[in-house]
Amino acid sequence: MKKLAKTAKLRGLHIRSYVLLLVTIMFLMPGLAALSACRQNPRNLTEITFALDWTPNTNHSGLFLARDLGYFAEEGLNVSLQQSDMTFIEQVGSGAAQFGIASQEQVLQARAASGKVPVVAVAAVIQHNTSGFASPVDRKIVVPKDFMGKTYSGWGTPLEEAFIRTLVEADGGDYSKVKIINQSATDFFAALETEADFVWIYKGWDGVAAEVNNYPLNFILLQEIDPQLDFYSPVIIANESVVREQPELVRRFLRAATRGYMKAIEEPAAAVQALLAEAPELDAELLEKSQNYLNTQYIADALRWGEMTKQRWDDFAVWMDDRGLLESKIAVDDAWTAEFLPEWKADGQK
Repeated sequence: MKKLAKTAKLRGLHIRSYVLLLVTIMFLMPGLAALSACRQNPRNLTEITFALDWTPNTNHSGLFLARDLGYFAEEGLNVSLQQSDMTFIEQVGSGAAQFGIASQEQVLQARAASGKVPVVAVAAVIQHNTSGFASPVDRKIVVPKDFMGKTYSGWGTPLEEAFIRTLVEADGGDYSKVKIINQSATDFFAALETEADFVWIYKGWDGVAAEVNNYPLNFILLQEIDPQLDFYSPVIIANESVVREQPELVRRFLRAATRGYMKAIEEPAAAVQALLAEAPELDAELLEKSQNYLNTQYIADALRWGEMTKQRWDDFAVWMDDRGLLESKIAVDDAWTAEFLPEWKADGQK
């Protein structure tokens, strides 16, 4: 359990950041002026700050490879990959970072928030949502209807509740019979042992951690129950001013990032070593298994890494809006763009 707790703490805090978006971001606009003046270092590389969504993990492999193998430098960029304390949306929105990583719902919520956080998704790191509800096999939760009479432990956000309600009702169950509590355990694995029957996890990290530690789980993938829940998570985001005023900078960044993620697919061992060099405290076996899993998800059924579609953005935005998860109406097309992606195909060729 100690090992499980350690790996669980390293997960990208996909849920927690939702709460942050409900707070009006007062400092956004003053920082925007800094975006147009990227500093030059002595090597004449443009300095770029990238805000990670949490500690280094396999969602970030391509970025660390692009940095360490000189792909960013070849594009004239010196990229600083900075760990975040859950303020990655704010960092990119304020201009403290030109780029960052988030999830589709976080981008939509940010743009719909009262602060109108100006972030835009420019590439999908993974093609399909890999999150779902996990439970120890002895709880006998096989289908969403089995949530009834059971306890869910999470962060107390409306998004989680909407996921649970959608799945239970789609399976013909009664949502009112599901007990939902705010997590008091140190991590969700501990929560499963002390206070809950099921939790929301990402298969590529937490699911792999359970496998590594011989902790059998049943897992219900969200979009297997409702196709609208096949959202992009995570995505690379940029400040809207960068996208509008420095399009060539976005293209250069994404050319290098694409090469990095393609390299991770071709040489997973190199990706693992890059992460271990950055964060030696990570578990090597977890990284290896997680990397091998995500290598099947980075491109999946798309023609190239980073691809995003209008239908996926529109469908999930409608789902969120119908459930009151967006603070205001937004123009969904303004929340994302795939126009800066290089024309790399799945075989790695341009």
